[in-house]
Amino acid sequence: MATESQKKATVSSTVEDYLKVVLKIEDMKQRASTSRVARHLDVADATVTDMLRKLKKAGLLEYKPYYGAALTPKGRRMAVRILRRHRLLEMFLHQVLGYGWEQVHQEAERLEHAVSDLFISRIDALLDFPAQDPHGETIPDARGFRQVEDDLCLAEAEPGSYSVRKVTNSDPEFLAYLDKVGLRPATRFCLQERTPFQGPLKLLPQSGREPVYLGLEASGSIFVLPLKDRPRAPESDPRAPASRMAGDHAGRSGDEKAG
Repeated sequence: MATESQKKATVSSTVEDYLKVVLKIEDMKQRASTSRVARHLDVADATVTDMLRKLKKAGLLEYKPYYGAALTPKGRRMAVRILRRHRLLEMFLHQVLGYGWEQVHQEAERLEHAVSDLFISRIDALLDFPAQDPHGETIPDARGFRQVEDDLCLAEAEPGSYSVRKVTNSDPEFLAYLDKVGLRPATRFCLQERTPFQGPLKLLPQSGREPVYLGLEASGSIFVLPLKDRPRAPESDPRAPASRMAGDHAGRSGDEKAG
């Protein structure tokens, strides 16, 4: 017969899965509708509706039928916690155990509910407190803080030079393809052409000789940073007082801008 702690762990893993999915949808700036959550979890809409109501009663979600769900502050803290676990486990599997970046997602899904907080903190220290996972996604720190991600969806980018910031699609075949054509996080490339009428994008990776063609749907899973030459600062009058340089973005509280 299962103990109370075992029962709690079983319920907790299901709750964490739902909260993590709602967080992911919110990070994509989409509404966490019942059908959208159901697609992410591959379960029936009726099952999702029942769970969202339970999470609302627990104070983890705001939920309105026919509209969808939104994380409460309590629910967001829990969602960011499990997200941190998942991404640190992915990094551990990739860097220490030699898993390919296309292999780590499903393995981390199985492990994230089972390991202890101590195990996660030891992994964090062992990896020297990494800021991103193998896909370029930000790893929340131990306080739940995540750096603001100032990136651009490739599907919306104009021709120019970019570097890959992150890839949000965890499909193994898609990741293996990006690896094959040289489009991993931190890779530089040139977006040479946007084919008219919703056609593919023509890319030239820095290390490649042949162009790569990506459809808009695939491009929607890749986020990039523009590469621009910094303008030369005008020569200042030595008699003028030194100007104050602008700092980085101010840190936002704990779980804000999760992803």
